[in-house]
Amino acid sequence: MAEIDDWTLYADHRAHLTDAILSSGRGGRLCLLGAGKCDDVDLERLALAFSEIHLVDIDPTALGRAVARQSPDVRARLRPHARVDLAGVSKRLTKWKRKPPTVAQIEASANATLQSLLASLPGPFDVVVSACVLTQMAFAVRDELGEAHPMLQLVRLSVIATHLNTLVGLTANGGTSLFVTDLVSSTLFPLDAMQASSDPRALMERIVASGTAYHSANPNIIRSILAGPALGPHVGEPELLEPWLWTGRQGRTYFVYALRIPRSA
Repeated sequence: MAEIDDWTLYADHRAHLTDAILSSGRGGRLCLLGAGKCDDVDLERLALAFSEIHLVDIDPTALGRAVARQSPDVRARLRPHARVDLAGVSKRLTKWKRKPPTVAQIEASANATLQSLLASLPGPFDVVVSACVLTQMAFAVRDELGEAHPMLQLVRLSVIATHLNTLVGLTANGGTSLFVTDLVSSTLFPLDAMQASSDPRALMERIVASGTAYHSANPNIIRSILAGPALGPHVGEPELLEPWLWTGRQGRTYFVYALRIPRSA
């Protein structure tokens, strides 16, 4: 049997995510954080709605492939930004694994990352999307430092907070930040048996209550950071969009949710 390509695998997820973006704003400038190969967004549809689409990712090869497969009309609206480390700790993790950082060092790293990202990316943008990239960054931190590392929790929490500050900081006053993340996979929670029968919002509550949700995607943590002193004065009440399920490689199903966050004018 021929292997199904990623573009086909992502079809349902791509439709949901593209609809979520288009329902969050049209016109002006769009920024996708963690764009990768763009298998999860329909750039043709987005190009009809936005004057510019900025694609941000650490992988230049993935971005190159995403841009190359577009039509000339779509490519004219794309602005790729490659080799952008959204986590900001990739080059520090090896050192931190050998010698755990202090709280002050973690905070200094987070501040430097945020300022660098805000200065290097040409914001503000009318709509900024975190496209299921936060869990990838958090997994990378865990895998590099190891579960037993004494500062793992603080480093991971710092990456979460820095990313949310980047998301909001790149959004224009009056614009919209859209935080999209996978919450759990069917390897940790029995999603497959519930696809047809469960209300997605009730299912989301069950996942969180079960303790199986990915730490970096836990909506309670995300909402607490958004309501905190750094971001609370700059954003309105986050709106939970209708969550969705999709099935990727190896038959693994993912639960995905999106928070639409208005940027205060």
